[in-house]
Amino acid sequence: MKLDCIIIQFARLPELGKVKTRLHPELGQEGCLNLHKELVNCIHNNLKVSTYFQVLALDTMGSEVLINKLARETPIILQQGDDLGAKMYNAIEWGLTKAKKVIIIGSDCAVLNKGHYDQVTELLNDNSHVFIPAEDGGYVLVAATESYPLIFSDIRWGTSEVMEKTKQVLQSGNKKAAYMPPLWDVDVAADYHRLLQRFPNWPVDK
Repeated sequence: MKLDCIIIQFARLPELGKVKTRLHPELGQEGCLNLHKELVNCIHNNLKVSTYFQVLALDTMGSEVLINKLARETPIILQQGDDLGAKMYNAIEWGLTKAKKVIIIGSDCAVLNKGHYDQVTELLNDNSHVFIPAEDGGYVLVAATESYPLIFSDIRWGTSEVMEKTKQVLQSGNKKAAYMPPLWDVDVAADYHRLLQRFPNWPVDK
């Protein structure tokens, strides 16, 4: 019997010099590595308050203290695909073999919470896809009750046109989709300072 909903958290394996690279001038490599781990842990813990089945999907498998800790609580899978679009599509395909609804989130948006997930799952009752756009033009969450590969191909990932192009593809395919109010994620220095303002005790107060 299928689960009602599964949430797949995408994350990079924490490795020095390979995460939060746009913040290197602000934080240095060590600072960026620490921030990445803090965000991964924050999003993971925020998911724990939900009632949905939770999976952590890594870009690379490897032994690391935080990942080893999370693995004791949460199943870990490997992202499959040559680019982000293929990885998300394959994750949704896999998730739909386990659950009726699949939610994919990244590990950059610290303000996502149970209320957002509950609203998303409710909207999925009447829509094949639900998104939470990012303020920079991408999206911080995609959810689906069916796989639709066209929204994951021919997209310039990491650009300001991602959400708009995705909307156009869904409209062209006569897919019913819902879009929640945009949120922000932590990519550049301004986002980092916003994070510290939003969470004065970061990373303790999540």
